[in-house]
Amino acid sequence: MFFPTPKQMKTIESNSEKNGVSCSELMRSAGEAVTLLIYKISRETDLSSGVVFICGSGNNGGDGFVAAHSLAESGIPITVVLACGDPTTELAGKAYCDLSEINDMEVLDLNDNVGKVFERFSKAAVIVDAVFGTGMHGYLPPQVKACFSYAERCEAIKIAADVPSGGDCLRGTVAEGTLKCDYTVTFGYKKVGMLSAPLDHYCGEIVVADIGITDKCCKDIEYLPTLYEEGSVSELFPKRPKNCHKGSFGRLLNISGCASMSGAALLSTNAALRSGAGLVTLASTGTVINRIASAVPEATYLPLEADKRGAIAEISGDVIVKALKNKTAVSAGCGLSVTDGTKSVIKRVIKEADCPIILDADGINCIADNIDIIRDTKNKLIITPHIGELARLSGVSHQAAAGDRLTLAVNIAREYGAVVVAKGVPTFVAGRGRVYVIPAGNPGLARGGSGDVLTGIIASFAAQGIDPLDAAAAGVYIHGAAADCAAEELSEICMLPSDVIRCLSVVFKKMNR
Repeated sequence: MFFPTPKQMKTIESNSEKNGVSCSELMRSAGEAVTLLIYKISRETDLSSGVVFICGSGNNGGDGFVAAHSLAESGIPITVVLACGDPTTELAGKAYCDLSEINDMEVLDLNDNVGKVFERFSKAAVIVDAVFGTGMHGYLPPQVKACFSYAERCEAIKIAADVPSGGDCLRGTVAEGTLKCDYTVTFGYKKVGMLSAPLDHYCGEIVVADIGITDKCCKDIEYLPTLYEEGSVSELFPKRPKNCHKGSFGRLLNISGCASMSGAALLSTNAALRSGAGLVTLASTGTVINRIASAVPEATYLPLEADKRGAIAEISGDVIVKALKNKTAVSAGCGLSVTDGTKSVIKRVIKEADCPIILDADGINCIADNIDIIRDTKNKLIITPHIGELARLSGVSHQAAAGDRLTLAVNIAREYGAVVVAKGVPTFVAGRGRVYVIPAGNPGLARGGSGDVLTGIIASFAAQGIDPLDAAAAGVYIHGAAADCAAEELSEICMLPSDVIRCLSVVFKKMNR
């Protein structure tokens, strides 16, 4: 299942024309899809008071004209409101001209008939927003805002054609004055912004309409957001052979923890073990190891020198580099802290490790002021930034990062060849020309330590030899599934990251492993 960006959707529509389904046919099918939903609504709602279409001047307005024409032919009272004047595209213009075939249809220009338009709204059974569509970003014109404001106060069922006008189908934001709809008929594919708040709330129930676009039209589109599903996860974990041993499932070095954040080391190490890694070594200060060793007896430990603040000292770099030699993956950053010493250690790990590297939390913060260092990696790098860390890596504000995690993740993946796990709702995993969309987890994960658990899971998968992109995507999926199990058992309020680790067994058992 694909979730295109607006730009990608334009490419898909262009490819459809090349594959024999013209834009005119797409518009006709889109209008028919809106018509079909209204017919379904009519089974429980009397349409004799009329349907009002608010149409823009572009092709989204054309979709509305097609639907209006079809419903009017069935004898349903129809009013078409021109919100932005006459059509400005060839396709919309033709659909508009076709309305002249209907004798009883009322067409009103919003600017010249505000009072009459509002009167029609107050009586209508259904109001359809077909003003701007997926290409909209920025501000709604004042007359459209006023129109939507009145329409929203009416009792009519509200339907959006493709997307509520004012909704940003890349970022998931909405412009001030966007009409909150009961239904959205989106054409071809649900757009990626519809997965995020607040746009998802403004869409209401989303109906994905087949308008003749085939998946062939999506071929060779780089970084096309694609749903990551359970079947993809199961394939990564074949049944373990009877003659296996601990070395068969990887050797992970986990560089984590400091005096003030020893719990991060405990959570990430325990999560890695519970996710199937054969050997997990925690590299941390003596203080951290002494605190947690009895809680994780299955791990091995590499004691390191600490600085005055209780963080790993720069002098420990030689010990860490030596320990890297036989490892199949290395994770770094959980509870690490950001000091000159930890920055030096992370830099050496990036340059010296011959295995996949997973950087989280302070591992990311240690390179935020010199991201170009990740070009020096000998193997695949996975980074798992939350919004704040993504902002620092990208050199943008927190607000900008929150508004467009997908673009920032893709930019980093493309520029540096890394796998980027942009954490949020949904989580985006980008790398090697692909983007996985993973709507996993629940608000119970909004607690310190949840990211440490995720890092341990992903690192464990990478250590077992799973491709880094697949390890990251599967890690996010399984982490979310375990979180859902924990929430079901304990509630989103009560659950802890350690409960997510405990519930990993439920997820793996469901996968019959």
